[in-house]
Amino acid sequence: MIVAGTTIGAGMLALPIISYGLGFPLLIALLLLCWVFMAFAATLTLDVNLATGTGNSLFVMARKTLGRPGRFICLLATSFLFYALLAAYIAGGGEQIAAYISAYSYTANHSPGFFSTSGWAMCLFVLIFGTIASIGAHNVDACNRLLFFCMLATFLISLVLLAPDVQLSNLYGGALNKGNPYEGSAEDHTLVAALAVLPVIFTSFGYHGSIPSLIAYANANRPQLQKVFIFGSLLPLVLYLLWLGVTLGQLDNETLAIIAREGSVASLIEQLVNLQPNDTLPISSVIHIFTNLALVTSFLGVGLGFFDFIHSVIGSHSRALTAVAVFTPPLLIALYLPGAFVTALSFAALALAVLAILLPAAMALKLRKEGKIKALPAGLWFWPTVSFGILIVVLSLIYS
Repeated sequence: MIVAGTTIGAGMLALPIISYGLGFPLLIALLLLCWVFMAFAATLTLDVNLATGTGNSLFVMARKTLGRPGRFICLLATSFLFYALLAAYIAGGGEQIAAYISAYSYTANHSPGFFSTSGWAMCLFVLIFGTIASIGAHNVDACNRLLFFCMLATFLISLVLLAPDVQLSNLYGGALNKGNPYEGSAEDHTLVAALAVLPVIFTSFGYHGSIPSLIAYANANRPQLQKVFIFGSLLPLVLYLLWLGVTLGQLDNETLAIIAREGSVASLIEQLVNLQPNDTLPISSVIHIFTNLALVTSFLGVGLGFFDFIHSVIGSHSRALTAVAVFTPPLLIALYLPGAFVTALSFAALALAVLAILLPAAMALKLRKEGKIKALPAGLWFWPTVSFGILIVVLSLIYS
């Protein structure tokens, strides 16, 4: 459940947004591809951890094997990942608040920047939930667990309510006719669109930061842990497929093009709600509650972890100063980066590829060279997994 809980979150909201022109079968293939390689990536971290000291954090592993350069890369990639994820969640949460404001105001300003309606909404989102994340780990973690289970409940209810209206013809979108609106490219090939969205899908399977804790919890039982990685990440895969099935089954290609062009959670929710009959208020309410909980739980989970991390790094006794260091940079990114929700998730894939694949692979090579491990982790899949990590980094740089 730890693997599934770490994986499932607001990232799934991005999947329908980036799906224009791909079709459900190709999306299934891309999800399976990321799921398989992230499972092998988990084996890399597992074997390196067992060789360097059971339950050691990634920072300790990097320092023991690669020295200060490895620790610096780990620190940089971790900060990059958390800032990118927080920026995505702030953008998504701010969009939702701005949508509520716009529904009751005729003076809403949708231009980018601090003085727009969405800008004020993002600041409000950070002020409320950033303050909660800064209070302290114990109370926030307990609250977030409760909200997470509420999110899962509303997610399952959304699936049940939306499923009867699925149109199978909508699940087979054609190749892009006017390029990939997510990137704004003039290319008209489905392959280009698939490559562009691969980093966002990759980010949706990021649970590798919890692996050291899982190793300590399972008493370094390697066979058991491998099963945990496979079956624990299988649940998010199934839920992602179900979510894409019911959302894409509601939306035709023209509607998906609008959502992809705007690249926002608010646009996705607006289109889903608009398709529901006037007498289906429960469906609209459940969808809104689910998306809000997904954004809030993801923000609190990442924000709390990053807050504790930064607090220990800067050694400040002021929680307010730590909060400024944690939440100001991603807020600025969300304010001034167009389409920040999807774009930030794509950037996050770059750091995740380094932390989950490339850095553990470098540590494994060093350990094998020193004779501390007999064979490379993942066996014949070691180099394909490394190649996939490099591909994600390249695609993140090209399409973000």
